[in-house]
Order: sequence, then structure tokens, then C-alpha cells
Amino acid sequence: MTDIAAQSLEIARKWASEPFDADTRAEVQALIDANDIETIKNRFGASMQFGTAGLRGVMGAGRTMMNAYMIAKATQALALCLEEEYGDEAVHRGVVVGYDCRHNSEKFARVTAGVLAANGIQVYLYDRLTPTNLVPFAIRKMGAFAGVMVTSSHNPKVYNGYKVFWSNGAQIISPVDAQVASRMDKLDDIGNRALTVEEGVERGLIRILSDDMIDAYTDWVVKSAVHTGANDVDIVYTPLGGTGWACAKASFDRAGFKKVRVVEEEKTPSGDFAGLDAPNPERPDTWPRALKLAKEVNAEIVLANDGDADRLGVAIPVNGEYKILGGNQIGALMLNYIIENLPEDKRNTDSFAICSVVSSPLTRAICENAGVDFQETLTGFKWMGNVADERVKRGQHFLFAYEEAFGFTYSDARDKDGIISVLLLAELAADCKAKGKRVIDVLDEIYLKNGIHFEDAAERFYEGLSGKDTMANVLANLRNNPPHAIAGIDVVRVRDLLNSRTIDLKTGAAEPVIHLPKQDMLTFYLADNSWISLRPSGTEPKLKSYLGVIGHASKEEYPVIKAALEAKLARIKAAVKEML
Repeated sequence: MTDIAAQSLEIARKWASEPFDADTRAEVQALIDANDIETIKNRFGASMQFGTAGLRGVMGAGRTMMNAYMIAKATQALALCLEEEYGDEAVHRGVVVGYDCRHNSEKFARVTAGVLAANGIQVYLYDRLTPTNLVPFAIRKMGAFAGVMVTSSHNPKVYNGYKVFWSNGAQIISPVDAQVASRMDKLDDIGNRALTVEEGVERGLIRILSDDMIDAYTDWVVKSAVHTGANDVDIVYTPLGGTGWACAKASFDRAGFKKVRVVEEEKTPSGDFAGLDAPNPERPDTWPRALKLAKEVNAEIVLANDGDADRLGVAIPVNGEYKILGGNQIGALMLNYIIENLPEDKRNTDSFAICSVVSSPLTRAICENAGVDFQETLTGFKWMGNVADERVKRGQHFLFAYEEAFGFTYSDARDKDGIISVLLLAELAADCKAKGKRVIDVLDEIYLKNGIHFEDAAERFYEGLSGKDTMANVLANLRNNPPHAIAGIDVVRVRDLLNSRTIDLKTGAAEPVIHLPKQDMLTFYLADNSWISLRPSGTEPKLKSYLGVIGHASKEEYPVIKAALEAKLARIKAAVKEML
């Protein structure tokens, strides 16, 4: 037996003993009895790390798994961070805590509230499951110092997570994430003190958030989303068995949408997500029931939130079938609609939009043609939300932010919000109808004006303790030995964010990248303006690739050029899969 196996087994034996609870002891003892050394190593050979705005992982017993002990450990670290780094103001302004419908989410939220309260920190705990967006909304509305949402968003149902927001309503970034992580690393797996929620309420350390806050959120959604007041459109909506329906329905009702049908089988929130493997509208296997209903009722737009309703998927009728739009297409439609309805005095470079480095260059083109400013950030709303907040503080006007992974936001939100996105897309479709157009017509107009941009993605999972090292090695090999052609197209430049430089492969000249922080990410720019970006996921053990092609066409050439670009994109995707 290797040293790591022996050490893992020793830790596992501790978890199979008191004071760990009976269910945990039984789960770990079963692994020991089965001599399942590989699983024991994966669960006890390392410890869960506080990463992208918090924690995320598969639920189960162990130091690398999502369970009440890791939740308590992370929360104790957060409490120490608030007390030691930010003092009385953080303690008194307090922390908002919410949870979604995943298995154990309510339990984990109650543990979170109890640990914070035991440290004397004021807690505002929702009395029911909610979309993630309700936590940053309450932070901003009440002036809380931070927030925790127990959710794993769109991930498979075996996952859960712990997302931390800061006082501006955005996800935490440096130095806060490192301040929490360093404290978590020093804590024991068990023994972190906690009150029950009932004790916290009795002592005045836990206040319950209920109808008033949810009503205020719905009012804000309608105020933010309604631009023209158009609302005559046939809609099919699904929350994919997640938390979205109550807030979406209230928003539709208040905005005057009368023709909304919900997918009944997916309406009720449940940790089983109506039998779906993952409540993720990016996945084609989540759409069949919604599209079946859409065909039956001849819906003009189909809208799908993910499990915690911070993402949005869209399908529209095209040539008698329903086309599921990509995140970049949805983002282009939303940005274009917001700009179209922007007052003239806001159509200048003091107004700005943001997208991530792996999202479509179409965003930049739309902004430049409209005369508004554009900025790209690293992937993730923790970057976009904080950039937006800083620019607004300097007196600039925030228009829109999005990432290709179906995350969108606008108004004064600082994190992706699937509910305000649902309502904006509903109004956009109604506005198209009022003007005698279809949504696909508007998308075609955007392409003709700004260039045809098609994107796709590919990924590969790397499981186990060695997964992270394997991913790093793949990227290191590509960094040190970049391909000179992909799918038969010359690679002309490589942007390497880990080393903050862009290299011209023909001349060897290097240009510094100064507008983005360091990240283990490579982007290959091809001779025909196609592009490929590679990076490890921040939340799952997988290497992600993003790819795009660009072309221009007149109205007469448009169908032919579109088909040629789609074929090229397929060839590039096949080549990239071989690289992973």
C-alpha cells in the first residue's frame, strides 16, 4: 500500500468513528469493508479546497466531498475572515443565506446559518428555497456584508455547492477568496461550533427572510426588464425541475404576459430535477418535454432556466422545428435589444457591455457599431460583476454582461440572473411579433450587420486525484509546443494568459497582455479569423474548449456562407477533440 493510500485509510477510519454521525460512519465503513482503496484515496487523500467563489463537489462522506462537515468548515473559515479582516461592520451588517432545491441544500443552509450565528454574526436566512439571484438581491437591498447560496446551479444532481457573494452583490474575488481558503486549510474537519436555527432566531442572531423580500425582487425584475411593454406572445417555460417557476410566474404576471404555459412535469422543484441528470439548458437532453409542448401549442419562444434559475436557455421556431440557441446567440439578441431601446444620451462610450474571454467576438462588433464601450474579462461572473460594479462607481452606465455558458445580466445586478433574463427575452419576442418579425429574423439581421459568428464547445473530463495534474500537463504541452495548424488552417498567434503574452508564431514576437489577470488559458488565433480557447473548468474536473468561426456576407450570399461556416466549425471541433 502506498503512503497516500495508508494515510487516506487512516483518515477514513477516523470518519468511520464517533463523533461523526451515524450515516457518515456507515458510508465510510462500507468503503473500508469493501477495501475500496481507490475511492478512499479520492475521498480522503486530499481536502476540499475553497475555490471559484466557494465550494462545489459530489455529495457524500469524505474530505473532498460536499457534506455538512465541509460546509461547517468553510463557514467557520468565512466567519473568521469576516471577524478578523473586516471587523465589527461585517459582523453587524451580516450575511444573507439561501438555498435551492438540491438534496441536502436546506440542511447545508441551516448549518451555514448556525455556524455564522455561533460566531456572533448576524444572519438573514430565507424561509424557503429560492433562485440564487435572491441572495445577491437581498445583500444589496439590505446592505448586508456578504451572502452564501447553497447550490450547484446547472451541475448534475449528485453535486452541491456553496457560493459566496460580497457586499456589492458580486461573487467574491481576491483577496477575499484567499483569506477564506487559508483559514479553511487550518481548520479540523469536525468540531466547528454551531447554533440551531431556532436558537439563532431566539437570540436575535438569525432573521428570517420571507414574502416581502421575494415580492421586492419580483418588482425589481419587472422594472428592470420592461423596455417597450410588449407582452403579446405565446411562451413555453420550464424551470427544469428547479427553483425558477414561482419567481418566473410572478414576473410574467406582473408584466402582463397572459400566454405562458409551463411544462407541468418540470414545474415542481425537486432534488431529482424531474428525472433529468442535470438541470442544464445547455444540454440537449433537457429539452424534449419543453419542445414537445411548444409544438403542441405553437409557441413563439421557449424559455428554460437551470436548476437555481441563474442561467437561461432559449429555443425558437425555425422552418417548422425548434432551434435551441447558443449562449452567444442569446447574448447577442439581448445586447442588441438593450442598445436598441437605449436613450440617445446613453449611446456613447460611457455606456459599456462586458463578456468573457471565451465568448463571441460578436459582442465587441455590436458595441463598436453602436458606439458604446466593450470590455472582456476572465471567464466567470465573479470577474464581470466586479468589473461592472467598479465602472458604475466611476459614473459609467452598465448595459449588459454575459458568458457563453447561458449566463446573462443587466440593470443593477452584479451576478447572472435567469429571471430578469427570462422576462427580457419574453418581451423581445413580443416586440418582434408586434413589428411583424420573428426572433430568428432579428438574429439574421445582427449577423448581416456585424458579421456572422458561429461558436461551439468541446470538453473532456479528468477524474480522480490525478485529474488536475493531467489537465495541467495537456495545457503545458500545448503551451510549449503549439500546433502550427488546426483542421488544416494555419495558427498565426497564441494568447497565453498564464504568461500574460501573445506570441506571433511566424516571427516569434511576443506582445504583453495587460488587460487580463493571469489564468491557465490558451487561445489559438487562426489565419481565417477562427479561434480556439482552452482552459480547465473552475468547478468540475474537466478541460474545456471554446471555438468560433467568423465570416461576412451580403443578404444574397448569406445562406451559402452560413452553411460553409457551419461545416468549417464542425471540422475545427473534430480537430480540437483530438487535442484534448
